[in-house]
Amino acid sequence: MNESPSQHRTIKSFVRREGRLTKSQQYALEHYWDKHGINYQPEPINLEHTFQRRAPLIIDIGVGTGESTLQHALIHPENNYLAIEVHRPGIGQLLNKIENNKLTNIKIINHDVIEVLQNQIPANSTNQIFIFFPDPWPKKRHHKRRLINSKLITLIKKNMLHYGRLHIATDWKDYAEHIETLFKTESGFENLVGKQTFSPRPTWRIQTRYESRGLRLEHKVWDFCYTKC
Repeated sequence: MNESPSQHRTIKSFVRREGRLTKSQQYALEHYWDKHGINYQPEPINLEHTFQRRAPLIIDIGVGTGESTLQHALIHPENNYLAIEVHRPGIGQLLNKIENNKLTNIKIINHDVIEVLQNQIPANSTNQIFIFFPDPWPKKRHHKRRLINSKLITLIKKNMLHYGRLHIATDWKDYAEHIETLFKTESGFENLVGKQTFSPRPTWRIQTRYESRGLRLEHKVWDFCYTKC
């Protein structure tokens, strides 16, 4: 795994608190990364060469242990899935799941999503993007670390095909309000259920452990579905 440090000091939406890798995770990283991983390089990926086929591309941002990515890839083998995650234990778990299910339609990048979208994803190449339960950074002084902001939206817009879909879910009310306000002022995206309205929970969205934890804490879940117009 080859993660290059950023040349410029920027505020990150993540902090690496990985802890120790299990033997299984370490084994997966050592033996399966070359098969299913994409090392970060500041130049666009040749997607057709990488996946060995031409197919719709779905980018899943901040996948954790990859529950959502895996299930969607199993249900929709016709799609290519690119999972972006910075924490190696989760990547190790996902690599094991990919191997156990003999999947060929998932690739993983272990790097900051901002730099990946900025440099590595070809323009106008992506059909859908998932951002499910990003770190809420609940303390007000940490809100500047939140992933979803104008810079991310600009990059998504650059990489997404016309009429591509962006799906977001969060269980933090003030984050949901921030996302709603942000998209009111950002041009280029249309809310699929109308202005100033949250989306019903999509029936196809897999419930992950992050959502389950939020529901146990009696958090409400807010979904957003936008299309690039």
